[in-house]
Amino acid sequence: MSRESEKLLKAMHKFLDENGAKDMPMEDVNELLKNFTEDYSGNLSEKITEKTAKTADDYLELAEEATTKAKAEKYIKKALELEPDNIDAISASLDLIEHDSAWGYYQKLSEAVKNGTKIMEKKGFMDEGSIGEFWGIVETRPYMRLLSKYADFMVEVGMPTLAAREYEEMIRLSEDDNIGARYSLMHVYAFLEQEEPALELHKKYDGYEETQMLLPLSILYFKKGDFDRAEDYLKRLCTANKDTKKFFRLIKKDKLDRYLEEVSFSYRPFTIEELIVEMTENTFLFRAVPLYMDWAYEKSRNM
Repeated sequence: MSRESEKLLKAMHKFLDENGAKDMPMEDVNELLKNFTEDYSGNLSEKITEKTAKTADDYLELAEEATTKAKAEKYIKKALELEPDNIDAISASLDLIEHDSAWGYYQKLSEAVKNGTKIMEKKGFMDEGSIGEFWGIVETRPYMRLLSKYADFMVEVGMPTLAAREYEEMIRLSEDDNIGARYSLMHVYAFLEQEEPALELHKKYDGYEETQMLLPLSILYFKKGDFDRAEDYLKRLCTANKDTKKFFRLIKKDKLDRYLEEVSFSYRPFTIEELIVEMTENTFLFRAVPLYMDWAYEKSRNM
């Protein structure tokens, strides 16, 4: 679901609440929805401008399109004035602040997460009816995006154990894991050589033999010196992703950069594109195991 779709659903929920839909018969609710759809669709063709912006989400849209930092700051500030608990606005404001150090950014980001958790609690989302369904609830998606930003930053600054806790929390809150936290978590588990949690995670999402689960599992066992199991997962990866051999060959021959220059790159699952994206998004793991690349190249040649 796009941000525009989220904006539509959020506006619809607000419209229904303001018009007392909760206590109405279904036929009256349907009539309300019809009126909302007609009104909203009439405004879809209108581009949001500073004059037409009304909601916090409108101003966030303007901030994303702003050509200068000053304008972005102005729009985000307006969004927070209209909706102080808008987590997307809170998150966006962090990236506009001049931070003296990574530690300063960490403190602000950590505080934003704590604040976001309080907002979720205040709005009643931290209950049994919502936990596990966060990505399916449009109002909780900004919180999930904030957690993702926080966890990714933990990885970036060398705090993988803390990052794992955040990714685990994201999966607890959204069991379908539409945001893909499981992939990041699996790479962290491989880096930390946490075998049991990694296997449990793979079992939880074992509907498909996925590139971004099989490769880190192979690396995990390689790091532990269990080369037979590392080879087993590598074989499964070669079966699932037809470009695995090509990927390791290009790395071995130091031709991956040239390959990227010569092809039109687009992300496609179960191809070399997915392997390249995986490597670039999880450099902390791949830089830690240069020997694995040589080993995987030799092993995959004969598979």
